[in-house]
Parts: sequence; structure tokens; C-alpha cells
Amino acid sequence: MNHHKLQQILWPLLVLAVAACSSESNGVSSGSSGSNTQPSGLSCNSNSNAAEGARWMSAWGVTHVTGTAPVETTVRNIARVTASGNAVRIRFINLSDQPMQIGAASIGMREGATGANLKLNSSKAVTFNCGQTSATIPPQTESFYSDPIAFKVNNQDDLAVSLYVKGADNPGEFGATWIESYKLPNGSGNQTLEDSGAGYGLIDDTRFSTPPGLPIMCNGCTVYALRDIEVLTKDAKGAMVFLGSSSFHGYNTSQNGFKRISDLLSVRMLNEITPGQRNTIVNRGIGGDTLQNASATRLQRDVFDTVGVSSVVVWVTNDLSSRSADEIIANYKDVIAQAHARGINVFCPTWIPGAQSFQANLTGERAKLNDWILNSGECDGVADYNGEVEAPGGLTFLPQYNSGDFIHSNDAGHELWAAATPLSEWVSKAKPR
Repeated sequence: MNHHKLQQILWPLLVLAVAACSSESNGVSSGSSGSNTQPSGLSCNSNSNAAEGARWMSAWGVTHVTGTAPVETTVRNIARVTASGNAVRIRFINLSDQPMQIGAASIGMREGATGANLKLNSSKAVTFNCGQTSATIPPQTESFYSDPIAFKVNNQDDLAVSLYVKGADNPGEFGATWIESYKLPNGSGNQTLEDSGAGYGLIDDTRFSTPPGLPIMCNGCTVYALRDIEVLTKDAKGAMVFLGSSSFHGYNTSQNGFKRISDLLSVRMLNEITPGQRNTIVNRGIGGDTLQNASATRLQRDVFDTVGVSSVVVWVTNDLSSRSADEIIANYKDVIAQAHARGINVFCPTWIPGAQSFQANLTGERAKLNDWILNSGECDGVADYNGEVEAPGGLTFLPQYNSGDFIHSNDAGHELWAAATPLSEWVSKAKPR
């Protein structure tokens, strides 16, 4: 066979190979690091032609935290997605100064409301970089993608992402949730494709309950290495990100109960909003944060880099312990300006009378801040969460909504806030992404 004839045969195959391993959305090869790639079809498997009208959308996400790394074992991360579709992809993060070794990965459906058992035969291997069964996630990597996975999910499904964390030198990179995830004992090796949850303990190795009267510490409520789960969906026109502190995170709600505002609103979204017009829900709450810090350090990664983001609900509420209403309003204005420059709406709940802001309750600073939220017109939408739970006099909660620590509400308060959120109005304002 002459050289020209051989070239005619091999060239189309080469083009197909290159196309299969590149990012269709931005032309960036997934490469060895995978950093900041957002492949837009199922280009690394047989379903290269995605269903018309479907788009990638973050359907679950977390805020980055640190902890003690698993050692040569399998972790089973649990995530409840807020969109339906026939394909998913997993977005990882490693902000440490050392590489992360994922020796194998799988995705499956959790069996039951808690625990690490999987529905029989639901597991499917996850690959990286166009078919590799393992991956090294480099240090200081904000975004590392799996290959797209043909995997049918329904809104409110509990997915289990199992990772074989290979070796003993991996970083302690986690994401903050309010439901349990699980881990086999260190040294257990690769069991990512096993359906059984036997032998799994909580991912943080805790074996205790929170002492009565103290704020609930959510035992095992982190995921290892995950940042987002994205679904190829026709359900949603955008993602609604909940940027918050401990109340959005879920403090003092029922562990594993999905009783947080964001969880309840995801069910309202499913029941009340027409398919195709919905928003996915992405909770980026973390305890102890301030709006000053969040606006300076978390806005880009936790909000603007969320795939499909069309709106953000801002409720980061610890600043009043040391800052004035005017200083906090300046942070709001900065967040609003940055979000609007990207076509993202900003929704603003009022601040509740937490014990950390007791002095601000007395001086009227919290009332001043809430008056600005409700009446300035600068937010794209508001919800008066404070008006639902504030006791007469404005110094504390109504007793039926106080979780006991005078900072966080119980399940009943979250249910009240979710019901008071003008969900249809907020969703209708968001531009399709």
C-alpha cells in the first residue's frame, strides 16, 4: 500500500481520536491534569451526540474543607442530585500542595435512606482522561473532571461515588455536607464496584453522638475530593447557588434528614416548576463564615465557576458580631456588582437574631441591615426569613423555632423559611444559562 493511500485511511481515525479526547466547549484538551476543562458532550464514550436541548448543569455541590485523608482504602461519597438526565460527570478538587491518587472510581445508586449499601447492579466504573481507570489530581487543582458517564439519574436520587484512595500520602481534601458519607477501614484497598456497604464506617471515623444541649456536629458529613456532580439535563435552565454560613450548611437540622432550606426548596422546585424551567440547587454553605470573607475568597470558586449558575442566594450571616450594617451593605453591593456583570441574579434573605449578633440587635444594626435588604431594591429578590422567626422585641427567636443554641433554627424553622421563599418569582427572573 502506498504512503498516500495509508494516509487517507489513517487520517480520519486520527481526527476521531483527537475529537474524542478533547473538550468540545473550549477546545482545551483534558490533558494529564484535567484542570478547568468542561467537556460538553459525551465525547469519551459511544453517546457522542447528546440529546437535543440537554446541557451540563451542576446538580449538587459543596464548599471545600480539610480533614484527615483516607489511607489505601475506599470511600463512598453520598450526594443527592437536583436534576434528571441520562449522563453525569464528576468534578474533583485538590487545593493542597500534594498530588491526590485516585486508583479507581465508580458511581452507583444508594440503597435506602442511610448507609453505604448500593442497589444491586447499579454500579458503573468511572474513567478519566478518555478511558483511564485511575487519575492523579495535581496539587492546587480547582477543577478536575471525570469522563462523562452514561448513567440515568432522577431528581432527588442519592448517588454514591466510590473512590479508591490509593496509597498513604494523599491530601485531606473534603467538601462540607449535612448527610453522612462512608469509608472502609484504612488499608482495605479497592472495593469501588462492590454493592455491599458492609464494613463501612463514617468517613471521618467518628463513633459518637453530639452531647445533649450542644450544637449538633454532623458526624461523617463530608465527602472526599468531590466538588460538584453535573448532570446532562433538559430539566433545568440554570443553577441556583446557596452561598451561606452555618444555617445554609444545615447546623442543628436533622442529620441525614434533608431538612435544610436548600433541600426543601429542591423538592418544591420539582413539584412546582415546569420541567425545562427549573433551577438545580447547589448548596455552598459552611459554618462560621462571614460575608466579608465569602465575598473576598469564595465568590469566584463557589459561585461564578459553578456550571450553569444563573442565581445566587446570599446568606452569610456572622459579620454583625464585629462589623457595622454599613460595612456589610458594602460587601453586598460588591457581590451584586460582580454577579450582575456576569448575568447572575442575587437573592437576599434577611438576617435572623442569632446570639452572635446580640449587641447588633440592641443597637439596631441588624434592623438597619434588614431594612436595606428589604427596601433598597438592590437585590434581585428578597425573602424575610427574620420576620418568620423573630420573637417580639427583636432579640431572639420565637421558642418553637429555636434549636436550643439561640443561633440556629430547628427543622421547623427551615420548613418555614423554605415556604416563605418566593421560588417561582426567583426562578422566573433568572436568565437561561
